[in-house]
Amino acid sequence: MGDVGTHTLGSVLRAMREAAGLSQEELAERATLSPHAISALERGTRTRPYPHTLRALAAALELDDDQRTTLLGAVPPRVPRPAPGAAPARSSRALPTPATPLIGRDDDVARVGDLLRSGRLVTLSGPGGVGKTRLALAAATAVQDRYADGVRLVELAPLLEVDQVLPAVAAAVGAVRDPGRSVADDLVDRLRGQDLLLVLDNVEHLLDAAPHVAALVEAVPDLTVLTTSRAPLRVRGETEYAVDPLEVRDRPDGSPSPAATLLLDRAQRVSPGWGSEPHEAAAVTATCARLAGLPLALELAAARARLLDPGSLLARLDSALEAGPRDLPPRQRTMRATLDWSHSLLDTSSRRLLRLMGIFVDGTTLADLECVAAACGIDGSDVVRDVEVLVEHSLVVAEPSGRLRLLEPVAQYARHLLREAGEWEQAVAAHAARYLRVAEVNHASYRDGGQVAALTRIDLEHANLTAAAERSLTLGDTETPARIAWELWLYWWLRGQHDHGRRFAEAALQRSADLPEEVRARAETAAATMAFAMDDVASAGEWWTRAHMHAGDNPAILANAVAGEGLVALVLGDLAGARERFEEAMRHAAVGGPEVQWTWGLAHVWLGTVALLEGDADAAVRLIEAGLESARGREDRLSSYIALYNLFQVELGRGDHEAARRHLEESTRLSLETGDQANLAYLLDAGAVLAAATGQHARVPLLLGAAQAIRETQGARGYGYYRPDTDAIRAAADDARLHLGADRYDDALDTGRGLPPESAAAMLGAPG
Repeated sequence: MGDVGTHTLGSVLRAMREAAGLSQEELAERATLSPHAISALERGTRTRPYPHTLRALAAALELDDDQRTTLLGAVPPRVPRPAPGAAPARSSRALPTPATPLIGRDDDVARVGDLLRSGRLVTLSGPGGVGKTRLALAAATAVQDRYADGVRLVELAPLLEVDQVLPAVAAAVGAVRDPGRSVADDLVDRLRGQDLLLVLDNVEHLLDAAPHVAALVEAVPDLTVLTTSRAPLRVRGETEYAVDPLEVRDRPDGSPSPAATLLLDRAQRVSPGWGSEPHEAAAVTATCARLAGLPLALELAAARARLLDPGSLLARLDSALEAGPRDLPPRQRTMRATLDWSHSLLDTSSRRLLRLMGIFVDGTTLADLECVAAACGIDGSDVVRDVEVLVEHSLVVAEPSGRLRLLEPVAQYARHLLREAGEWEQAVAAHAARYLRVAEVNHASYRDGGQVAALTRIDLEHANLTAAAERSLTLGDTETPARIAWELWLYWWLRGQHDHGRRFAEAALQRSADLPEEVRARAETAAATMAFAMDDVASAGEWWTRAHMHAGDNPAILANAVAGEGLVALVLGDLAGARERFEEAMRHAAVGGPEVQWTWGLAHVWLGTVALLEGDADAAVRLIEAGLESARGREDRLSSYIALYNLFQVELGRGDHEAARRHLEESTRLSLETGDQANLAYLLDAGAVLAAATGQHARVPLLLGAAQAIRETQGARGYGYYRPDTDAIRAAADDARLHLGADRYDDALDTGRGLPPESAAAMLGAPG
């Protein structure tokens, strides 16, 4: 082995281990120690192991007497106890200086510095990989001049037992051990009178030592302690500072987000120029979002930049997180290792709930979690307790709204554990059943005064509903996604998610022979409605015809399917056929109960459209107002603004511009309340026609430009529930271009395309 006697303990141990042909893991197993402990000794972060640790290492390495002497001789001597009355010497030991810059944490460093000024026990808490250690080192470095006796760092990750914590602190501060006294007494004796900042890194697996740390702070008035932990210490006097992941949204000035800045910095260290092309920005942003802004996950991903461009890295994120820099601690070399460390700190019940929470996408409510847990055989009384444990260990984020969420890397880990445990299929079924029920409960509210609340609820759960359908299909369950399609089609219409809704419904119908007739007919109605909203009238007609054929005698399905056939006839200019279908739909709706009252009202509105196109304005008003009365009685914004648009068309044709404007303003207000962007585009077009008719030529291109932008965002022009006068829209544009001049008109059109929808909608009111 050479002259190892002149080397450090770490180099001596490494040389002896390699001479024995053992890996760190193999030596750890023989000595009944952890690989973390061996790594810490060899890296020199732990320099004074306990005598029993040295004896275990010597036995595992089968050292002879001379070699044992060499190993023991490499342990540095203890610092002698200072003489009574002597001033404590200021430490010259510098804090570690990371090789890479700390990014996106300037505000955090300042806040922690403020907390250390006002509190004497501060804990940085957060999930594994969020950067607690880096933040603690940066904050300690920033404030070290405040402390006359400097800063001491104690790395606790390698320790296995609670009773090792105070001895590790004693070693770090140079406290001489007196066999006749406790370690705590030795520490108090050493630290009394010192103005010192003590940094305890990675406390989470040794939380039972928290009372000892609190007692030390209480006994030494000038001592300040900064700890990092995945869970708070929960002792009196503690101030907790939650370390959040880095922000993943780009800054307001368009510069990269802190998460993207970190990813780019680390990636460009191994691959200069990586991610700097404009076409790569979207993949960089998406990668940061997928990794939830976790610095460790970003660092691990960046290590693959040597081989993978941003697009390829995004596609291979799971494998990219499997290996990282060799100078990271073993528990942080992969995201799996990092999360395994947190997982090992949980009890059996909390581990099971963590696994189950992997089934949710983009969070859940406590009530929904409890329902899914109960279906999986988990006692409801345990759920709240276990959620509290998971939140405390920074594995679950409890948002102020009450929503519970896993960061995406944690969610991926939980899903992996769920599959490993053989619990995946049971969880998928329970999750799908719960979210089908959520969709069912909110279905009727899209047609009454509960519209906004129902839309908001489903906005939060849409990712869960989509996942429930996709997973159910994968497991051979076609009925659940078909039912979800029926419950959600009106949501998709109102939210402009026509393409998504169509693909969703048509995927459920690919094996329609497996479906009960009624379920099949409902899903076909959903597919038809989405195709129609996308202006694919032919496909919509085919789906509505199939729904009609499979509806049996169910009046709710018949009313919708027949009304849909009427809309197809209306688009194709078959006014007689449209009238016949709308009247038949009204008859079905009249016996269908509350579920199809809204179809009864809309059929009146569409019959009014037929009358308007036939030139009978009085009949049109009478029919449309009957539909509007029905809608208002149910507080149905959707049917109301469809009726109001048609009344606008009537009054515009009659030349009553003020009445037309009132209808347009009310329709716009209701449309904004539901967030129906596709409808708003038609209202903006209508507003442009009204502006031209009233001489407000400068408004015309602004409104038309805003409508164009909305349609491009929606991805389709279709909204066949209206029959807008395209000739009038074209004439309004031509007239405005003539008055403004081509250049001024085109500039205004571009300005309108950049307007937020709400700003454009504000122009539909009376001129100021």
